[in-house]
Amino acid sequence: MSARQTFSDEFKADAVDLVISSGRPIATVASELGVSVTALRRWIRYHNEGHPDASMKSDQPVEAAKYKALETRLREVERENEFLKKVSTFFAKEQR
Repeated sequence: MSARQTFSDEFKADAVDLVISSGRPIATVASELGVSVTALRRWIRYHNEGHPDASMKSDQPVEAAKYKALETRLREVERENEFLKKVSTFFAKEQR
């Protein structure tokens, strides 16, 4: 049987603020803080119910310009990865 941890209201509020302000995934923040993902999601849900005007950044639609820029960057990174694969293959053959 596992012991349930009790966290203060201040800790919960700080954890929720960290997720909202940083934009990092809930799982990452939960792991860093040593809490379960389920608990952190519940705290965020309670926070959003109490503050209907406050919403997570991920729930907001992405601006078209930002989306286009991200698509462009993704294609660039994919090209760089393909180049690096080819270079590593080349050097692997040269070492034989």
